[in-house]
Amino acid sequence: MIGQAEIKIIKGGDASIVENDQKGWISAIGGLELRMYGIKIITDQSKITIPIIYIEDSNSLLELNTITFSEIKLSPKDNPKGIVHINADNSQFVAQNCIFEEINIEGSSGNAIRLENNANSRITATITNCQFNNIKSIGDSNGQGGSALFAKLRDQSSLIIDNNCQFIQCISNKGNGGALFIDIDFESEFEFKINDGLIKDCHALSEQSGSENSLSGYGGGIFLTGNGDYNAQSEKLDLHGMKILDNSASNSGQSLFVAMTQLKELCRYGINGQYVKGDYDDQTSNLNELQGIPLDFNNFKDLSSKQIQQQQNHLQYYWSQIVILTGAIALNQKGL
Repeated sequence: MIGQAEIKIIKGGDASIVENDQKGWISAIGGLELRMYGIKIITDQSKITIPIIYIEDSNSLLELNTITFSEIKLSPKDNPKGIVHINADNSQFVAQNCIFEEINIEGSSGNAIRLENNANSRITATITNCQFNNIKSIGDSNGQGGSALFAKLRDQSSLIIDNNCQFIQCISNKGNGGALFIDIDFESEFEFKINDGLIKDCHALSEQSGSENSLSGYGGGIFLTGNGDYNAQSEKLDLHGMKILDNSASNSGQSLFVAMTQLKELCRYGINGQYVKGDYDDQTSNLNELQGIPLDFNNFKDLSSKQIQQQQNHLQYYWSQIVILTGAIALNQKGL
């Protein structure tokens, strides 16, 4: 972006030990508020192993406004990391007018933005008018991908994506969710909404396409999952502003794959799948764009590819007249 100041991270080569015992190049710990405006962040092209921005501890706030992260190579050594990494503990995160571009993540997996939540704590996150362009990452051992965004939403947590956010050419290799991987405690007071977001040319690639034990390659744009029973009447899960174009997955859900127990209830609530379909068109879109399975993530990851194929369904079948007509024909045949 024109007029930005520039910060260059100089590691001095992949073998440098300057990151040892550090949590992030920039850290906010102990309830601090970190606000950054109008900066472009680059590196000396060394592979970094820790986040550029790391946030933890209770009551912390991170605000990024007009920040560009460009040509970053992240290679975590042990656990998955994010370029921007937040360990949720009653934390707040605001990103607006930001760009994440030309990012390559390997090693122990990671994401451009990672909202970690191992303590079942609260995080309030809003991402508006941000661009995620050409981001490549490797999924973890459980198939958790989301090259652009990984989020665990637990009690009283929220994630809102709004105002023309764009996820373009985001790829998860050996993972689920080319651009986004969202893990929700559906029985908690959460909120996840895409009010305005484009997901284009994103891909979820399987480690072994067609393999019986493949846990990856689902949800070319988004993999949405979690545990617990979701109450569709709460309207806390709403993807009405999702726009999809030219996404692909090695296995299922070219743009979206959902693994949750109340999948049918989510799809049938409202009018013709309004809370899950985005700009999917019942008449012209490919049925394979939106797929899912009525299982939580713990049970999903225990299945073989063949078992997933047997139990999954196109989401349109949950709200379309095709389901009703098929059921009526079946009942008529039994009557005969």
